[in-house]
Amino acid sequence: MKLNPFEKKLVQHPLRFWLQNHIEAPLLTSMMPKPQPYIQHALEIGCGFGNGIHLIREHFGAEHVTAVDLDPEMVSAAKAYWRTSTHGLEQLEFSIADATALPFREAQFDTVFNFAVFHHIPDWQSAIVEVARVLKPNGYFVIEDLYRAAICNPLSRRLFEHPQQNRFNHQQLLHMLRQAGFQIVCDRNLFNLSGMVLAQKGCA
Repeated sequence: MKLNPFEKKLVQHPLRFWLQNHIEAPLLTSMMPKPQPYIQHALEIGCGFGNGIHLIREHFGAEHVTAVDLDPEMVSAAKAYWRTSTHGLEQLEFSIADATALPFREAQFDTVFNFAVFHHIPDWQSAIVEVARVLKPNGYFVIEDLYRAAICNPLSRRLFEHPQQNRFNHQQLLHMLRQAGFQIVCDRNLFNLSGMVLAQKGCA
């Protein structure tokens, strides 16, 4: 499901990027093993306006980033943002793609990132299975997301357009990750409103 106009304005606000860069990304990197593993090729699901690419490069040290989004407008905006940056489009790829049917071969990526995207996906379980497919054995899935209680309430329904059926909480997310072959390395749950998870794909 695509963002509505209000949410598009919200996610591209400078305050949102500040929070991601100074609060969320350090919390996520603190969950990673030390020394932090080398990421040659990362995938971001739901690239939005391109802020996540900065986090993946600067905080996680990814050499190459493939960024996908279901919304062509988001892909175009992210590409335009990075085209005018000091780094340009070097070591970046962009694609319009559905998270439940990723157009990539098996075991292609070292790490996959979900920065608050899966609560937009009606069939989020299939998206997790797809992440497992495209991740290399021992690869990491870095997740931060919103849960049922945060999006299935009157205020959220008034402001945003989120799927209201088949939503998940922290324990349901962990259960599905384990079913898809992931081991939970670290997880944090904020009152079942939102959470962070570092999951690692097992070896076949």
